[in-house]
Amino acid sequence: METNYPRFACHARVTKLSAIISDALDPVQKRAMLLFPCLQFAEECRDYMQQTLPSASCDIQCVSSVANPPAGHDIYAVFLSVERAKAMNFHVYSGTTISPRLADVCLQRLAGIEEPALNPVPSEGHFFSDYYKRHAPLSSVAEAKMAIRTRFSGVLGDGTNIRGVPTASPDDVYLYPAGMHAVWRVNQLISAVLGGKNSSAKVAHVNLVYADSYRFLQTPNGGGYHFFSNDTLDQLEALLASGTPDSPTILALMTELPGNPHMQTADLERLRRLADKYNFPIVVDETITGHLNVQVLPYCDIVVASLSKIFSGLANVLAGALMLNPDSRFYSRFKAYMNDTYRDYLFDQDALILEMNSRELAERTVVTNRNAEAVADALYARSLAGGATQSVLKEIHYPKYRTRENYDRVMNPQAAKAGVANPGYSHLMTAIFTSLEAAETFYESLQCFKGTTLGTVFTLSTAFTVLAFPPEKMDWLREHDVDPISVRLSVGMEDPTEIIRVVLAALDQTQRTVRPILPN
Repeated sequence: METNYPRFACHARVTKLSAIISDALDPVQKRAMLLFPCLQFAEECRDYMQQTLPSASCDIQCVSSVANPPAGHDIYAVFLSVERAKAMNFHVYSGTTISPRLADVCLQRLAGIEEPALNPVPSEGHFFSDYYKRHAPLSSVAEAKMAIRTRFSGVLGDGTNIRGVPTASPDDVYLYPAGMHAVWRVNQLISAVLGGKNSSAKVAHVNLVYADSYRFLQTPNGGGYHFFSNDTLDQLEALLASGTPDSPTILALMTELPGNPHMQTADLERLRRLADKYNFPIVVDETITGHLNVQVLPYCDIVVASLSKIFSGLANVLAGALMLNPDSRFYSRFKAYMNDTYRDYLFDQDALILEMNSRELAERTVVTNRNAEAVADALYARSLAGGATQSVLKEIHYPKYRTRENYDRVMNPQAAKAGVANPGYSHLMTAIFTSLEAAETFYESLQCFKGTTLGTVFTLSTAFTVLAFPPEKMDWLREHDVDPISVRLSVGMEDPTEIIRVVLAALDQTQRTVRPILPN
């Protein structure tokens, strides 16, 4: 692993730039700091720290004179009176700190390279070198961002829109420096537009959404949340019935399609009927599947996604997107808020890289769908759920095998127009084992890349549940059909025969060394 996921820890380039700024502006105290691309994000960090750690002091300074960013960019530092670890939650939840590429450009400029070149790969012969031999960056950042927004909006070259809402437009797509930043802004939008007269109402989650969403909603000003699963939608309906159209009992409903890591899909048709009846918006996070597999916009008011995953595919850029549904009853209010508040802070070089990466989204979707389904089928056949006996593998959580009817209903019928003849069940699955020892042995035996992201062109595994959720959440997860004794697989574009060989070899090794614990 060359580096950690940049939203989970400060990237090495950012840390190096921070040290230079500290030496220049804070040589005596050497206070910890976080760097931001604008004053707004720095002030939000200070506000967050005041809410969560009132004893901490935060000093905001524009440090552009030291950092030397390129024209049109500024850098602000929040100097902290506490160690940086205490402020890292804001970095993790909001995705607002500076891009590693911006930090790298600053470092090069400080070293005397006034106009640093865009280098998609660190060296010749890198894993992605061939990709960037096929694709050159656009000359205009504005054109790159428009291309990204157009792709995400579902508008094709002939003007056809495959989102299922004919009036959907790139003008309703907003880009962000990280997927979590898009989620952060969605929650702010909902609170600002709908929370005024209904300040006690909370957002409802159906099935699991991304783990950090729960964490920031539990902070002092996070607002909290209700949680429901496919099995408790009657309870959601009862809660909704206790409110009125003018004062709904929830501010909004959010779901991820499918939920991560249990891979269950919510019944969007039922949720849409409830939203229309009880007057609340639905937000769907389609990060895992993408719009070439599923068509969720007709069922929701806002779509959100991390573009760092399958949309990019190469695991070398952070970005996120939010899209408004122009047919939503909330559209005019949401649009007015976005027009007043939105600022584009996606760094130029990140946009150029993302635009290149997303050119092969359709091909990447086709291949990873095919490969993942083949791997899931092979593992399912060797699992207890698939009829195997004496297996250490309990079951496979994959949309084909979990709440399939809900997923199939929202498969994109227009995907063929974009080059995906047969929409699939995505690249992601979770293998559930009969014991912790079996899960650990499988993970250690699996000869593939290990890491916490997903949607990459190479196969990637992680012990996601135990990494994403704290120990005190494990019982809560089990109550909601998430088994911590698991390994998550994001299947890439390698030869499917080789992927299956590697995965089954790890399973065979586990089977030989671990005694299965069979259900009663």
